[in-house]
Order: sequence, then C-alpha cells, then structure tokens
Amino acid sequence: MDRWKDRVAVVTGASAGIGEAIARALAEHGMKVAALARRLDRLQKLEEEGKHMLGTLKAYKCDCSNETEIASTMQNILADLGPISVLINNAAILAPMTLTDTSQGLCRKLYETNVIGLVTFTQHAVEMMKKHDISDGHIININSICGHSKLHAPGIGNYCASKNMVTVLTESLKNELACLKSNIRITSISPGLVLTEMIDHYPIRGQWPQLKPEDIVEGIVFALSVKANINVSELTIEPTGGIRGAFVKE
Repeated sequence: MDRWKDRVAVVTGASAGIGEAIARALAEHGMKVAALARRLDRLQKLEEEGKHMLGTLKAYKCDCSNETEIASTMQNILADLGPISVLINNAAILAPMTLTDTSQGLCRKLYETNVIGLVTFTQHAVEMMKKHDISDGHIININSICGHSKLHAPGIGNYCASKNMVTVLTESLKNELACLKSNIRITSISPGLVLTEMIDHYPIRGQWPQLKPEDIVEGIVFALSVKANINVSELTIEPTGGIRGAFVKE
C-alpha cells in the first residue's frame, strides 16, 4: 500500500458500515480520503477522527443518486485534494420491496443509487484520471454475491437485479479500458452476508455466520496492494460456514 500514500481516494456511502471501514483503513494507510454520503453529521465525526490518522479524511455531503451532485462533488474533491487515483463505489440501497410493490419512488431510488450513481462516479473518475495522467488508477465496485445469481428470495429482487448489473458493468468497463490500452484497474468485490445497518430490516441477524465490514476491507487492501501488472478482477468474500440465500425466511 506504500505507493498509494498521499494519493486521493473517493469512498461513496462512507457514513456507516463497509464504506466507513474502507475510508478509515485507506486514511490509516496514508491516503487522502474523500468520504461521501448523505448523512453529513456522521461524516463530520469521521473527519474529526481522521485527524489522528497517517493520511487525511475529508467529508463531502453527496446524494449518490444525483448526477448533478456527483459532478460538482468530484470537482470539489479535485480542487481540495487533487486528482483521484482510487474510486471505491460502495454506496447502495437494500430496501425490502416486492416486485409488485406500487410504492412510488423507492424502486427508482434503488436503481439510481446502485447503478446510475456507480456509473456516473466511474465516468467522472476515469475522465479525471486520463486528464491528469493517473495511469495506474484503480476503481473498485462493491458488488455482492447476489450479483452472481439468478435465484433470489421475495423482497430483494430489485437489489439483486441491480447487483447483477454491477457485475456486467464492471466486466464491460474492464474490457473497454483494455481496448483503449489503459492501465486503470477494475475490481469487483462481492461480499456475502455482512453485519451492517443494511440488513436491519431482515430477521437474519445472528441466524447465520456473518462478516464484519473490516473483513471486506482486507479484500480491498489486497486488491490495491498487488503488483501493477496484476488486476484482481473479481473477489468473492463469504463467512466461513455461511450459506447463500440467507435472506430466505424459514
């Protein structure tokens, strides 16, 4: 991780869970971390704690489903910290809803955050890396084991569909950049069940083995730490003794 010291990393969805753990870890490794989320109060607390780390942490309030906010925030990060070398697309919504639910807006918000937001951040990051000659940049998408399966329990169909899209988009971007002779690396990290706020709506806490956010951080540090000629394209991280489909009610 030494080569990333003093370089800029953007972490979306950094106010809790996996995103918060990632932001902390990268700052502890000496990176300049832009921590993005909607809950500014939590980000400000994280920024304060970052003052005691090797690197720096700076909070940015940003709705990761809003393309205009994403564009302006990325420009603010460039002005404050410098060009971006690492992008961690972590922000996501897991909202319990059936496919027949007629609630207005919730389904759209999920796709705008999990898919459109991820694509928009990636577009701005790649553009910035090219413009500022960041030839060894790295984009990591926090996917899910749900992004690699077609069988899902009722209530999480939209979430799983959005993560399947992340799988396709990640692989497509990797191939597109390869055709452009770019050395920007693309990684998909697919966690199994992780103990975060995201699963609070589901009666599964404690029923099955679960990972901690810090376990996912280990995978990210590994992907960032390998030699520049190696691209960790896909990394699946599951708890020992865990089971896929743990969202199914017994």
